[in-house]
Amino acid sequence: MAEQEVLVLRSARYLDSSKVVTFFSRDGGLQSGFARGATSRDNRFGASLEPLTRSRLSLRRGSFTGLVRILHADTRHSYPHIREDYDRLVWAGLIVRFLLGFLPEGHPEPRLFDLASLALERLDGRESPAGLVWVEFVREGLPILGWGIPPPVCRSCGKTEGGERKEFGEEGRSRRFAYRPSDGAVFCRSCRPVDPEGTLWAVAPEVLFFLSGSPQVKGSPAGEGRSLPSPVREALAFLDRVIGEHISRWIAVADLSFVGGGGTGLEDEEVDPDRGRDHDEGA
Repeated sequence: MAEQEVLVLRSARYLDSSKVVTFFSRDGGLQSGFARGATSRDNRFGASLEPLTRSRLSLRRGSFTGLVRILHADTRHSYPHIREDYDRLVWAGLIVRFLLGFLPEGHPEPRLFDLASLALERLDGRESPAGLVWVEFVREGLPILGWGIPPPVCRSCGKTEGGERKEFGEEGRSRRFAYRPSDGAVFCRSCRPVDPEGTLWAVAPEVLFFLSGSPQVKGSPAGEGRSLPSPVREALAFLDRVIGEHISRWIAVADLSFVGGGGTGLEDEEVDPDRGRDHDEGA
């Protein structure tokens, strides 16, 4: 028997009183387990197997149809404030879908486990805008999985965006870089490859600075990568496109029902209603 700290991602009732639970373990990665009697009146699990719960599970290998057997569970954190706030519950659901979509079964990712736990704690604490918590989770999570967003440094000539910070607007659009999702390469306008199939995306350098998480890039002011001047909606839309390349049927933030009523948690910002499709113009 082994004990593991887990984030419960989803659960489903099985037969009369049991549950099949999918969870992300710090030590064991993404796993599925069988909890006998989890829905009976006198069950010993309580709410510890509900989705969006951090629990301590006692597990036994080689049980029902190859699933691990869940023998006991204790709740460590139930994130009550997320459950009371529909908007934050939706953002937390995006974290769950991200983990279910990207993680291979049984492959430990302790840094991603800690990152996801921290993001849920921040959503539950309500001290940070929910949309920003999501963006920062994805920005830090993608590199762990090998899909980090690069800074705006041209792969061909090494040109980068430098100098003083400029307001994002039409001038920012004229300075867009081209991003190739197949391998994460970035090209300046001068080095952009021929793209007959539309496989290059145009993206503002400010977005790449922010999403790369780099505090300094050669030729740019120190700290440039730690702040986002204004294109929050572009960062959200760009991340949706990146995630959509890897997770089928990914629902973009702009399509979620709460967006438009302040649900992004980012004041004075709106999520791009075109889901970034206009990014390809003028690349």
